[in-house]
Formats: sequence, C-alpha cells, structure tokens
Amino acid sequence: MKKLLVAAGMIVASMTMAQAEWKPDKPITVIVPYPAGGVTDLVVRVIANDLEPVLGQKVVVVNQAGANGSVGTKAVMDSTKDGYTWLSGGVRDIGTYGVMGMLDTGIDDWSPFLVASIGSILSVNPDTGIDSVQGFVDAVKEQGDAFLIATAGPNSSGGSALGAIAQVAGIDPKQLVYDGGNPAILATVSGEAQATTQLSLEQAEMIRAGRLKPLAAIGRTAVILGDQKIHPISDDFPDLPPTENFVGIYLPDGTPDEVIDTLSKAWVEVVSNSKDLANLCETRGCGVAPMAPEAARAAADPLIAAAAWGLFDRGEAAESPEKFGIMRPAE
Repeated sequence: MKKLLVAAGMIVASMTMAQAEWKPDKPITVIVPYPAGGVTDLVVRVIANDLEPVLGQKVVVVNQAGANGSVGTKAVMDSTKDGYTWLSGGVRDIGTYGVMGMLDTGIDDWSPFLVASIGSILSVNPDTGIDSVQGFVDAVKEQGDAFLIATAGPNSSGGSALGAIAQVAGIDPKQLVYDGGNPAILATVSGEAQATTQLSLEQAEMIRAGRLKPLAAIGRTAVILGDQKIHPISDDFPDLPPTENFVGIYLPDGTPDEVIDTLSKAWVEVVSNSKDLANLCETRGCGVAPMAPEAARAAADPLIAAAAWGLFDRGEAAESPEKFGIMRPAE
C-alpha cells in the first residue's frame, strides 16, 4: 500500500511538472489597446521579440485602439482563455477602468507581468513662451479652458499625472483627450494643445528635437534624456501624490495555470537581459522593472489606489473605488 501511495505521488508530481512546462503550438497575440507609436506599443514589441525564442512561437503584436484603451481590453476579456491572447498597457489604466465606468474589470482580474517603470513629463509647446512650472500654473489659472493640455484620458498616465498636479497646485486644467499618448504628443507639437503630461518615453524624441519644452518630470526623481536632466516637480510641490506607472502584459483570469507558471519562470530573466529594452529605456527615460504576478501586484496596488482615489476626489470617476475593493491611501 505504501509503495502504491509513493507511486501515485510520483505520478501526480510528474503531471504537475508537465503542466508547468507550457509549449504553445501556435502564435500568441498581444493586444495593444492604443495606436502604434505609443509607450505600450514600443515596449511590448521589444519584449515580444525577446519572448519568441523562449516560447518557441511567434508573438504577434496587434494594435486595437479605441475608447482610451477599453476597446482592446474588452476584446481580450471576451477572448478564449487558452493562453494565446494577452493584453498590454499601463497598470494604473487597467486598475481604474472600473472606477471610470469604462469596463467591469480591475487588476484582480488579471495576472500582471510588468516590464518597465515610466514617469510623465510636464511639457509645453515652445511657442507658449512658458519656461517654468509656475508659469504653467499661472497660464492655466489665467487662460482657463483656452489653455489645453493633451492626454490619453483622465485615467491614463498623462491624465493621472495632470490630476496630481491639479490637486497640489489648486488648478482646474482643461484636458483635451486623444486615443493614445502618441496622438496627444503630436497635438501639442502642432499647437492644437498648449501642453502635455504624457509619458517620458513618448515625449523623448520631440524633446530632443526641440519641438516640446520640458518643464519638469512629474514625480520625485529626475528624468535623464541623454545629456539633459529634467528636474522633478516634487521640487515645486513636495506633497505630490504617486504618479509613476508600469507598462506590462496581462493574462486574463481563466488562463491555464501552466501558461502563467511558464511565463512566470522565464519573465524576470527575459526582461532583465533584454538589450533592446535597456537601450530603449536609456534613450527615452524609463526604467527596466521586470516583475512576475506576485511582485507586480504588490508594486501596482499603491499606484492604482492613488490614481483611483485621485480620480474620485476630482469628480472624474463614475464609481467609488471602494466598490472595487480599492482602499483610500493613508494620509
């Protein structure tokens, strides 16, 4: 009897090991719920290439934009949960869809695999003549709705960053919302909007070209773009709430455990050793930050809470964060 139990235990163990070694037999699709050229698109295409040798299959990146990311996200939510359709995006965005009334989902409905930490930059069109954070604040107060700030929506990285500035500066800025960060950047460069608070990675090339004038990195650390150091806005506003975001890939609930296990085992090593990602972050002001689900959730929760309650307190949310189990951050 004892031998039979041992043998049975060995069989169960070997089955568990086999399940953990997922070997996809067809290409994997990663949905980018924004237009091409934005931060999610750039980061995900790099990591998709790095994952292909590990998984032994093509990882195809598909842009499915619309409604500030909710169209592509809903497509993944509605897909077959077989491990072959993944979502990508910012963790704060996904964590606040429910609060915004856009989709009935939150971060607990996904297994997050984070790639990079990215902060936003407060930049203006050089033709505005604004050369300081205080100058920006004064312009918003004086010009009101005539002074437009381009973002990818209130719950996007740029929108959340602008909201954080609004809270500490006592201003009510007018957002001009675009379907993705890259269109928001181009709108500011063209003069359609006067300023933007989108991500550093999205703005980097236009800042280098002199088409955007950076006033401050929206956070507590400086952003380095080549030989240019952009000071943190916390120098101006020490009480600024958290504004950082993480870009990553997300597998929906119901995805087979062996898919999650396989990706978890390979994730940190693949992302850490990505030369293309390191180069992208070095030149565009992001930080390599590989995290598999457990660590990713721990890092994401305080950022999502700050974003969700910021949206609620500013009257931009459709639902209370408490409805989704998001507790208000301690003062």
